[in-house]
Amino acid sequence: MPRKRCEILCVGTELLLGDILNTNARFLAQELSALGLDLYYQTVVGDNARRLEEAVRQALTRSEFLLITGGLGPTSDDITKEVVARVFDRPLIIHEESLAALQAFYETARRPMPKNNEKQALTPEGAIVLENPQGTAPGYIVEDETGHAAILMPGPPREMKAMFREKVVPYLRRFSKGMLLSRMVRVIGLGESRMAEMLEDLIVESVNPTLAPYAREGEASLRVTARGDSQEEARRLTEPVVEEIIARLGRHVYGVDVDNLETALTGLLKQTSLRVAFAEAGTAGRAASRLLSVPGARGLVAPSLSGESLESLLALLDPGAGPLPENPEEACIALARMMCQKQAVPAAVAISLNDKRQYAYAVCLAGHALALSGASPAQRDLAFVRTQAVQAAYDMLRHRLLDVLEEGEGRRGIF
Repeated sequence: MPRKRCEILCVGTELLLGDILNTNARFLAQELSALGLDLYYQTVVGDNARRLEEAVRQALTRSEFLLITGGLGPTSDDITKEVVARVFDRPLIIHEESLAALQAFYETARRPMPKNNEKQALTPEGAIVLENPQGTAPGYIVEDETGHAAILMPGPPREMKAMFREKVVPYLRRFSKGMLLSRMVRVIGLGESRMAEMLEDLIVESVNPTLAPYAREGEASLRVTARGDSQEEARRLTEPVVEEIIARLGRHVYGVDVDNLETALTGLLKQTSLRVAFAEAGTAGRAASRLLSVPGARGLVAPSLSGESLESLLALLDPGAGPLPENPEEACIALARMMCQKQAVPAAVAISLNDKRQYAYAVCLAGHALALSGASPAQRDLAFVRTQAVQAAYDMLRHRLLDVLEEGEGRRGIF
């Protein structure tokens, strides 16, 4: 059976203008990949009948399955169903079961059903109707004799996701050839270009799995994707490649299939049974807040401080203390040590970021302190530099925690 191609078309002027984040496209792309179906195009079009019809017709010339979200509501600007029916040359007819479900919904809610809601019971003739237990707009699968199909789903993500998983996945799975599995290797301390250089032969020569490098703020990543007859086979194919990447990059790999650096740190803090406190100047408290946002981080972060300068933090910690050292790294060390003492924790991190986009950071662990500094061009966005400073401090803490594990019981499968 030839490989089936999919395409995503999201309808809504609010998406086109950026008023609403298009999370539907991301969700569908990930789900189609997991099903082993090819996806080559994504499109967003506003609530305009002519442009929507052009987009639908063009998509069906290059893809067998067109997944459309949005435009199934009861108002005049909800035009998706009408446009698709015209493209497939199908009249719209009342679907009695959908109408009864709508009437029952409003009876349960003890509200009269607006007349325009009857529009949601109109169905392209011959379409497969997809029930929507999360809302009032049914979905549809409209097929033609050439093997092409338009799959219409509501725009609200809660409704669309439930409908896709419960109704659309079983339909698409019949056309899936194998399964795709992607593993994400997270890397810090190496830029994307340097990482790609160290793995060039793997990236160029690998076929199944394939390797794709990416860059993001303060780190890089490598996606390893394999196709197999099952998830188990695809995972088996990725394992030796992931192990080879870790062998080459060493501690620069902070995790595999973890969401972010703070998640990896949470695991290390649990393994070492340590708590950490933060003293942050100029970062808007990002180091502590990011770690606290990780599920399972409860109890790992001691009371922490955030302010405009290290001196303002010192005044809170110990109003009678003398001035901090002028050298930013030494000042961070002093403050980190003071945090350990005042908060009675074995680990503390101090970060300082000034108006010139220069930053310093220190980690104090079990009385031993290390510090480094860095800088970004003054034209760089402040939010970016804050992220850069926090990532650097996180990475130093990560290395110190790994040292503790290696000096004690050894590394215990943090990947």
